[in-house]
Amino acid sequence: MAEQILTEPTQAAAPRSKLTITLVSIIILIVTFGIVWLQSAKYEPLTVGKEAPDFSLPNLEEKTVRLSDYRGKVVFLNFWATWCKPCREEMPSMDVLYKNFERDGLVVLAVSIDRVTTKKDIPPFISSMNLTFPVLVDSWGQTDKRYKLMGVPETYIIDQQGILREKIIGPRDWTVLDNLQTITGLLKNSSTPAPPTPST
Repeated sequence: MAEQILTEPTQAAAPRSKLTITLVSIIILIVTFGIVWLQSAKYEPLTVGKEAPDFSLPNLEEKTVRLSDYRGKVVFLNFWATWCKPCREEMPSMDVLYKNFERDGLVVLAVSIDRVTTKKDIPPFISSMNLTFPVLVDSWGQTDKRYKLMGVPETYIIDQQGILREKIIGPRDWTVLDNLQTITGLLKNSSTPAPPTPST
């Protein structure tokens, strides 16, 4: 009888121990899955048809500029750096684009991802190339994660509703008409007058 009294709690504890191990294993699996999902979302590219993430950055005069301030306009958002050779090659054609389409409502925002150590190189770079479009500075990498940048240059064409319409990895010659189809199409839509409201 004494032996029965001693062994019964041990037998009862065994299922409880198995249940605890099972619950801990499930929790570990859920946490692991959550971490993997968050990491994959971090590197998932921004896709065409999604809203372009908003941001606020200083320009070269230290005035804060928000992307959402340009809702209703077509935005040419370009990421670049002073040390990037393809950026240097692309920028003259970007300036031509800006000068030709600014009057039609195109907004060019060139975001430098130069960090604090090379930030001082931005004004001389702009001056040496006689660039006239607006330049923003992201020395702390605020836009890196939001736009899932893979490198520079990268360009995003954003429509009047703030939706990404084209994503371009690498440099492009913006004086070639074939490269302007998305931009000219969006600008044409914005310049089309609204149909008259029928009178009642």
